[in-house]
Amino acid sequence: MRSLWRWYLVILVVAVLGYFRTPDTWLQTIVYDSIAVSGVIAMVVGVRRNRAAAAHLWIMFAGCKLLAACGDFVYAWYARYLDLSLYPAPADGFYLVAGACEVAVLVSILRRRLPAHDPGGVIEAVIITGSVSLIAWVYLLKPATQDDELTVVGRIVAISYPILDLLLFMLLARMLVGGGMRNGAFRLLACGMMSYLAADYAWAFTDHFQFDAGTFGSHLLDSGYLLAFVLYGAAGLHPGIRDLAAPVQVIERGFSRWRLALLTAATMTAPVLLAAQAWFDDNHVPDAQAIAGGCVVMFLLVVARMTVLIRQVERQASKLESQAEELTELAQRDTLTGLANRRAWEQALPLALDHARRDGTLLALAVIDLDHFKRFNDRHGHQAGDRLLKEAAAAWASGLRAGDLLARYGGEEFALIIPSGGSALAGELLDRLRPLTPSGQTFSAGVAVWDGQESSEALFARADAALYEAKGAGRNRVALASIG
Repeated sequence: MRSLWRWYLVILVVAVLGYFRTPDTWLQTIVYDSIAVSGVIAMVVGVRRNRAAAAHLWIMFAGCKLLAACGDFVYAWYARYLDLSLYPAPADGFYLVAGACEVAVLVSILRRRLPAHDPGGVIEAVIITGSVSLIAWVYLLKPATQDDELTVVGRIVAISYPILDLLLFMLLARMLVGGGMRNGAFRLLACGMMSYLAADYAWAFTDHFQFDAGTFGSHLLDSGYLLAFVLYGAAGLHPGIRDLAAPVQVIERGFSRWRLALLTAATMTAPVLLAAQAWFDDNHVPDAQAIAGGCVVMFLLVVARMTVLIRQVERQASKLESQAEELTELAQRDTLTGLANRRAWEQALPLALDHARRDGTLLALAVIDLDHFKRFNDRHGHQAGDRLLKEAAAAWASGLRAGDLLARYGGEEFALIIPSGGSALAGELLDRLRPLTPSGQTFSAGVAVWDGQESSEALFARADAALYEAKGAGRNRVALASIG
C-alpha cells in the first residue's frame, strides 16, 4: 500500500499525457471520464484500506468529484449526441452541486483538523483570498452581472462558478497556513486543489478575454482537471490519509519566507491592478471604487494580522520571562530541602553586609551542623537521612524571623544570616531552634558577629571555626567566635 499510490500516480500521469493524443470524439470523452472516475475509485479504496480518520468525509469528497465527472459526461452527451450548445445547461447543475458539496465537506474536514482558535491563520487565509476575490470581481463577477445577453438564471450560474472557486481557494489557503502535519497525502491533496482551481480560472479567463485556445489549448486546460482527479486518488491511496482529518495542534508560528512572500504578493494585488487599468485605459480606472475598497480591506487585514502577531510576541516574551524567573528560582534553591542553596547564600551574604554597613546595624552569622549525621545515615539509611534533612530544614525555617535567611551550605551543614542582631539574639534564636530538631537529633553551631570591616569570607571562616569549637567541646551546643 505504501508504494501503490506511487504506481497509480505514475500510470495515471502517463494516461493524462496520452489524453493529448485523443481526437475530439467520444473517445476523448471516454478517456477523460475514465481517468476522472479512476481518481474517485482510488480515493475510496485508499480511504477504506488505510482506515482514515473521518473516512465518511473523504468518501463524500470523492462523491463530489464523481458528480463533477457525471457533469462532464452529461455535457458531452448533449454536445456530441444531441448537437446542442446550451447555457445554462444540465451539466451546470452537476458542476454547481458538486462544488457546493465539496465546499461543505472541506469545511467539515478543516473544522476537525484545525479545532483550535487560530485568528492569525484565519486572517492570512482571508488576505490571500481577498486578493484573488478582487481580480475575480473585476474580470469575472462584474462582467457577468452586466451581461445583457444572459438571462437571470444565466447570470446566477455565471457568478456561482467564481464564487465557489473563491470559497475553495479560501479553504485551500486556510489549509496551507493552518499548520499541522504536512505528509504526502496533505501535499497531494493541496496540489490537486491547486490544479483544479488553476484549470477553472484558466477556462474562465479564456472565456472572458475571448481567447481561442484551440485543440491543444483545450487539452491543456482539461489536463488541469484530470491531474486534480489523479492527485486526489493518489492522496487517498497514500498512508498519510489515515491522519489527515485528525485534529492537529496549532502552534504559534513564525513567518517563513514563502508565507511572507505570499502575503506580500496578496497585498500588492490591488495597487498592481490599479496601475494596470490606468496603463491600458489611458489613466482611466473603471474599477477604481472596487480597487480602493480592496486596498482599505487589505490594510485593515494587515493591521489585524500585525495585532495578532504583536500579541503573540508579547505572550512569548511573558512566557520566557516567567520561565527565566522560575529557572533563576530553581538555580538558587536546594532541591532536597527547598532552602536557599550555597550559590544563593554566597550572593545574599555580601548584600546583607552592605545593608548592615549602610544602616549601621549589627549582623550575626551562624553555621549549623547536625550532630552525628553520618552515624544516623549508617544506622537508618540514606533515605532516612534525606528525610531528616528535609524535616529539620522545614522545622528550623518555621522558627525564624521574617528577615532571617537559612540556607543549606552542603551535606548536613546549614548557614544562617541573622540581620539586626548580635551574639545575644543569635543565641536566643538558636536555643529556640534546638527543640524543633526532628527525630531526637541535636545540632552544633558556631556564631560570629560582623565587626563592620571584614569580608564575607572572613566572617564565615570565623563562624565555621566556632562550629568546630562547639563540636570539640562535646556537640549539642553553640560557640561564639572570637573577634579576628
